[in-house]
Amino acid sequence: MWQSLLIRKAFPLTVSYLLLIAAAIALDSLLHQFRLELAGRYLGVAGTLFFLLSFIYSARKKKIIPKGPVKRFLQLHCNAGWIATLLILVHSGIHFNALLPWAATALMMIVTASGHVGQHLVRKFRSEAKLKKQQLGIDAPPDDALDRELFWDSVTVKALDRWRTVHMPLVVFLAVLTLAHIASILVFSNRATWM
Repeated sequence: MWQSLLIRKAFPLTVSYLLLIAAAIALDSLLHQFRLELAGRYLGVAGTLFFLLSFIYSARKKKIIPKGPVKRFLQLHCNAGWIATLLILVHSGIHFNALLPWAATALMMIVTASGHVGQHLVRKFRSEAKLKKQQLGIDAPPDDALDRELFWDSVTVKALDRWRTVHMPLVVFLAVLTLAHIASILVFSNRATWM
């Protein structure tokens, strides 16, 4: 069981995701310690810009950007998404003043988890499952334990192949919530300056 693909790959990625949350808490604490809480307000803008930068990967995959290695664009997408999530978590300041920002932050964490874990797991599972099949060979004698292991590995790969069907609608919904959050800030901050 401890040698299964799910345990060997999901556990390190879960730890990585939790480290992202811990980094946000640490950075937020540091800002508070140096009385720079207001800087967190502007980190939301920077985080949003990093999220926009991450969409370059989608543009490359859809050949809107015709040249360049897709692997590098994927790496940019992952890194920009990680930085964006960190900055926006600090922007939210671990205290939520209204439902819309709370919902957007919660959804952002789900989207980040989906992208962070799903993308890495699908790639790793595919390569390891392919390697196991090659090791089996066509004339390999039947082995119940190996067949069972390959079955569960293939089920895992198929399930994770579908992560995009969850990830992409969540990204669209996150974009809508983000735009609503930005619009509400603009409306209410302008209203306050008019009074």
